Amino acid sequence: MRWRGLGAVLLCAGLGACTLSDSLRHDDIRSVWVRPAGTETIETVVFATDRAADDASPLGYGLHWDAGIHCGVTDVSMPGAFKAGQTPRWAKAAKPRTIDCDAKGAMDAFAGEVADEARARHCDRVLLFVHGYNQTFNSAVMRAAQLADDTQWHCAVALFSWSSEGKVDRYAADIERSGYAVPELTLALRALAAAGIKAEIVAHSMGARVTLTALAAICARHPAATAADQLLLVAPDVSAEHDNDDFGHLLAKSAPCVARATVYASDNDLILVTSEGVHGGIPRAGRVPERDLQYGADPRFGHVEVVDASAAPGDPFGHGYFVLAYEMMDDMMWTLAGLPAADRARADAMGGPTLTADGGHYALKVAKGRGPDVQTRLLRALWPLIFRVQ
Repeated sequence: MRWRGLGAVLLCAGLGACTLSDSLRHDDIRSVWVRPAGTETIETVVFATDRAADDASPLGYGLHWDAGIHCGVTDVSMPGAFKAGQTPRWAKAAKPRTIDCDAKGAMDAFAGEVADEARARHCDRVLLFVHGYNQTFNSAVMRAAQLADDTQWHCAVALFSWSSEGKVDRYAADIERSGYAVPELTLALRALAAAGIKAEIVAHSMGARVTLTALAAICARHPAATAADQLLLVAPDVSAEHDNDDFGHLLAKSAPCVARATVYASDNDLILVTSEGVHGGIPRAGRVPERDLQYGADPRFGHVEVVDASAAPGDPFGHGYFVLAYEMMDDMMWTLAGLPAADRARADAMGGPTLTADGGHYALKVAKGRGPDVQTRLLRALWPLIFRVQ
């Protein structure tokens, strides 16, 4: 009880007035990069979602699952990071234009819209974001735009949003709902490939399982297909138990259809610590960077690289670091461009190295003083004692 009490105090101190549930937060999303005052960029996001339509939601889709699929396009204005003396600004998304894709074979309409966006930019690629646990549609749209903006992505941008309830206490419900979305993502990826669009995928948390399962399904039928060029699995909430390695199985099954997979993992990820407890103490792939090195050494898993992101700045719970740290955006930019980890760690790397290298271990390069502060480190050190892993 003393530990739990201390944990409550630490939570209050670390989170202040913030709430943990995405559905109860303001959409305080912006770039990680500072820009001149008053400037912003516009990103067009094409989306597919299995969420039910909801007129009360700002962008038309709420927190509940729908048996159908909905698609559309929206423009997102993305302001720069906060800077002293400037008025704070946040991302805003326009009311979406809908695309009819709720019919057999109509996912082609989604892929066609993506292809049109790509051709308008004289390219043949799409950056596809698949979000994780505790994420609403509204914030997922803006995170997709932020990823494109902050990684200097210059081709089409898309979002696949499954029906997360956006509530921190609905973890089990999100697990269930994420499974519902696998067939729809499978159809979307097949349609993109048929339209001649190469997908670069960023999948976060539970979204990593949705994505890997869809890719494995595609590879089972078409092992020679390339369903994803660069696959970035950030904080993957997938079991990595030694004797029953779900993550390894999914990596192996999807390997023939993926050019390169990059795993970002952090041993400071408290959401994944909690997930381990929920799953009976089974390790999560996004929390064990040292153990994940085995995937890069075994050809069964394809071309896999592992980045230790434990030092990444970010939220107190260490789960959303990929959208809160410019160090992550910098490294993901070069990863999406196809640069291997060894080149990103070179002293003469263009723009400077984004990784440090120690043998086969690559870690995110973070300047002194930019890492987690004392309060955050204390919370992370005590959390496994407060929330006991089974």
